[in-house]
Amino acid sequence: MEDDSGAACVATCAEQPFDVAFHPTTHVFGVGLITGDIEFWTHTDDSCRKMETLRKVHGTEACRALAYVDGGKTLLSGGGDCSVVATDVVTGTTVARLENAHASPVNRLITLQEHLIATGDDEGTVKIWDTRARSACGEHKPFVDFVSDMKYAGDHVNELVISSGDGTLGCLSLTAGKMIGQCDNLEDELLSVEIVKGGRKVVAGSQEGILNIFSYGKWEDISDRYPGHPQSVDAITKVTEDMVVTGSSDGLIRVISIFPNKILGLVGEHSDMPIERLSMSFDKNMLASSSHDHTVKLWKVDWLTEEGAWDDADDMDVEENSDNDSDDSDDDAKTKKRKSKSKGGKSKPNDAKKESKKKTLTKFFSDL
Repeated sequence: MEDDSGAACVATCAEQPFDVAFHPTTHVFGVGLITGDIEFWTHTDDSCRKMETLRKVHGTEACRALAYVDGGKTLLSGGGDCSVVATDVVTGTTVARLENAHASPVNRLITLQEHLIATGDDEGTVKIWDTRARSACGEHKPFVDFVSDMKYAGDHVNELVISSGDGTLGCLSLTAGKMIGQCDNLEDELLSVEIVKGGRKVVAGSQEGILNIFSYGKWEDISDRYPGHPQSVDAITKVTEDMVVTGSSDGLIRVISIFPNKILGLVGEHSDMPIERLSMSFDKNMLASSSHDHTVKLWKVDWLTEEGAWDDADDMDVEENSDNDSDDSDDDAKTKKRKSKSKGGKSKPNDAKKESKKKTLTKFFSDL
């Protein structure tokens, strides 16, 4: 059932959620809680139902990170107890536990390839694991503060892009087994990262609300920046190669265009409670957001890419305050325009809902 915020459905968790991960082929999602528990939920287009709770997977410490592997048969979790745990999603039993996988709490965990995962901890260490051997096949310490986010650049380059609370972003070559680039300290914690523009650009969200944009492979410094958020950008996930959604500590989920850099509108909100994580469903129709309000909200986002959805979005932008050094900004804008003309004609989203979101965002920025 849709709630007052416009969410398609709301999963009210027993405690504060730290991470949320969709199953790769079904309408099931896992939620890691501050208590160390993991909740499994299923959803339809307008309802959520709790299926099972696994107690104390990480003892009394928080379950901070989740990722499905083995085609969705296994859920991996990383926790404040420094362990990585593999859980059979059918039986709910623990099939493997790596105690002291890190020397400090595990903060991020992502799938790289079929049998390869990466974990990052509170002290800036990144480890690469072969799940078949259940052992680390690579360890790197490029940062002096917590690993905040990681994105895999794909098999064609086999590289891992990593953001850190020490104010730097780095790139790890899995083929070479070493860091191949890292930017100078931006003097602002980097909290989230996403790869866009077909692998040509990297967007990193910061504590100060800046979207720092890098040209892929040129890691020394940013090529562009967009200061469109009044508070920290804690989560980013990609909708298309030209569009991302961001979760902020002000509780708002924004839709952002990349080149031209602008806020297009809102997906929804968690009132004024910080958003911890964002996750996209396998069919790209649902976005999950976890927050400090003890909820995971699911949002219908298939309308974000509909033809004409953002034709009147110019009034939604905060400011065109982008320090643009990129040579391909104009080309990107032209490409986006051509793509928009060629999209299929799905039915447009509910006009009343869109108008409500516009008014909410306009009022929000006018009060700043």
